[in-house]
Amino acid sequence: MSKNDLERNKIINSLIKSDKELGKFIKFFEKENFQILDDYKKKSDFLSLVRIIVGQQLSISSAASIYNRFIEYYGEEIDYLDAKSSEQKMKDMGFSRTKAKTVLEVSKLIKDKKLNLSLTSKLSEKEAKDVLCKIKGIGPWTVENFLIFSGKNKDICPANDLGLKKGIKKIYNLDKLPSDDEVYSISENWRPYRSVAVRYIWEIIDQDINF
Repeated sequence: MSKNDLERNKIINSLIKSDKELGKFIKFFEKENFQILDDYKKKSDFLSLVRIIVGQQLSISSAASIYNRFIEYYGEEIDYLDAKSSEQKMKDMGFSRTKAKTVLEVSKLIKDKKLNLSLTSKLSEKEAKDVLCKIKGIGPWTVENFLIFSGKNKDICPANDLGLKKGIKKIYNLDKLPSDDEVYSISENWRPYRSVAVRYIWEIIDQDINF
């Protein structure tokens, strides 16, 4: 068994042991051989950030459609958009003007070597927010999700994320969506692997898994 497999099993077993309700769903995903953890490591840090910017205040299906058009046009092996990329082209894909400007600004900073997303993805949550929240169109939610999607910080909890709240409501059979404080409280059970727990919970909602 490889080192990555050992680490993966350690994380999964920890979550199953620390949260029996979430553990039921994790066991289901493992039985069905869903590659949830592996899928998050396949994209470049730039594409991870683009995907999250696209998803700001959009439904999962709408965001996926726009992101897929972006990938179809630019491919999956880009680290930033070149100078030929236009705001109008991105708007034609479905980007709002603000989101297009944000992606182009991120690209410019990367090209000018003023931003290194690979290094940023390895920073603490606070440090990453200090770097990325200076860019117009990027706020705390975007940074939290970027750190989760990059797969390098395993203990992030985006407490105000609607998808996460819906998942928690389903898992624990709550009468209403939990507050941010309630999400934080529940997530304490998942430490130090809150990011991984969040990935599973998002997948529960995406796949509409029920027991």
